[in-house]
Parts: sequence; C-alpha cells; structure tokens
Amino acid sequence: MLKALALVRNLNSSASGLDFGEFTINPVGPRFNELRQVFSSLDVNPDDWIFEKFYSQADSLVEAIAPGIEEVLLLLRLYDVGDIAFVKLATIAQSVSRSIRPYRAMNDLNSYSPLKFEIAPEKCESWKAFADGIRESRSWNSDWFAAARRFFLSGGAKPFNPARDDVDRIVDYVTALESTLVPENGYNIRRITRRAATLIAPDNPAEKEVVVNFMKKLYAIRSQIVHGSRLADKNREWLFENCSQVELRVRQILTAAVQKLPPGEADRRVALAGLYDPTDEDRGSFVFEKFSEIKEAEVRKAIATKIARLVGE
Repeated sequence: MLKALALVRNLNSSASGLDFGEFTINPVGPRFNELRQVFSSLDVNPDDWIFEKFYSQADSLVEAIAPGIEEVLLLLRLYDVGDIAFVKLATIAQSVSRSIRPYRAMNDLNSYSPLKFEIAPEKCESWKAFADGIRESRSWNSDWFAAARRFFLSGGAKPFNPARDDVDRIVDYVTALESTLVPENGYNIRRITRRAATLIAPDNPAEKEVVVNFMKKLYAIRSQIVHGSRLADKNREWLFENCSQVELRVRQILTAAVQKLPPGEADRRVALAGLYDPTDEDRGSFVFEKFSEIKEAEVRKAIATKIARLVGE
C-alpha cells in the first residue's frame, strides 16, 4: 500500500475535512510535526491543508503519482475559480516517506494568493460528478487539450500582481485558449473571440457580445505583455477589477471545448470553422487596412493596379 500526499494552499473551507471519494483534503492541524518530517521541510504551516490518496500497487504506480495528482489539481481548478495550489509532494510506503521534486505546475510559486478556492463539504459530490464528466469527455486525451491544460496549469501556478506587472499568467491563459480555438494562421483575434463566445453562449446573443468584448480586451493586454510593453494604468485597473472574470471565462471556455470539440485535428478544424470563420468581408477589410498603411504613392498605385487586374479576371 502506498499513500501520496500533497501540501495544499489557497483553499478556504468551513469543513473539518473534505472527502472527494478518490482522495481527501484535511487541515494539517495536529499533524504539523509529522508532516514536516514527511516533506523533509520546515515549510509546513498549521493552517495548511493536506491532500492524501491511497494506491494499492506501490511499485508500479510511483512514477505515475505526480502526473495523476496534477490531473486532480487540473480538475479542481477547472471546477471553480480560485488559486488552489499543490506546493509539495511526497509518498509514504511501508512507513518510509519520500519527497518528490517539484513537478511542473505543482510548486510553491503561488503559495499565498488572495484569490482562494472556496469549497463546502457538500460540494465534494458536485466536484466528483464534474470530474467524471470531464474525464469522459471526447477530447480529454487529445493532443490539443494536452497543450491547453499545460498552459492553463502553468498560468495558475504563477503569482498574479498587476501592480508590479507580474501578469505572466495572462500570457499562459491566452496561449491555452489559442491552442484550443485557433489552429490556423491569421485572424487570431476574430477567431479566438468569436469562437469562444459561440462555444459558451451559442443561443444568447447578448452574452456572446459580452464575451467577444471581454476576450478582445484580454487578448489586447496579452499582446501588450508579449511585445515588451509595461501595462498601462487603465489595463492594470481592468485586471484588478476583472480578475475573477478572467478566471471564470478561461475555465468556461476550456471546459466547454474539451466536452464539445472533436479530438482529431482535421475534425476539430471543421468544428471550429463552424463556430466562426472569417468571411470575405472580413478578408476584404483586412486587405484594405493593410493597403491604407502603404506610404509611398508609387507602391500604392502599383498594388492598386494589381488588385484591379485581379478583379477583372
């Protein structure tokens, strides 16, 4: 028998313990000294929580421990907004404890976030139903969702503080959405905003417009970050005010995508084009915009002539 443990932070609950069926999460409390020994670390606090899961075949499962626990972390984060963090890992087998080195998104980079993961004991059953549904989704094991979940978890493991331009999370989140919704090249903003809106609000035009505008703003901030600019004050304020909405929308889109989009690349492209694809009017507007940027008169004239010939053919 083998037991895996993870030190948990950024979790709030009125419960004395949480039983999710396949694992439990309980306060460290009186086990404080014991768990400091298990994790070979003084970085265990009495108000931390402890994740525990039992395995029956220790020898064959040790190497699958970290990926399996990361999967649980993913499902907890997708379930609801909140920066729940698994900061240390260990195993106990035959009374011998062994620490596991930090594994990808499971580390202490975001140990003390103000955005807590709130869960009441009666929500454990709801989480189980949610987790089962996601694991049974058609694209749970697809290549594209593997990329999306990697960037989503990476973003959630990073601290978020717009006051210090500490917003790399936004880059990872938008990358997760792009890897999900935009396998093509070009028209990225149009594709990601409109596909996201149609995916999560297919029958609600007002809500679709809200999502489109929200995603445009988020994508613009992401572009500002990756192109080396400091955040404008108005963008810092927007991120502060909309932090929970960013977390909510990203989760809604990824959850809907893994449940609704096909796993195969060709089929996914067809499905995404059905949600939204640039029209000829969109393409024409793009060409006119770029044509208007040409500064030299002779070049403008030459390009206009080429276009005129093309129209006449």
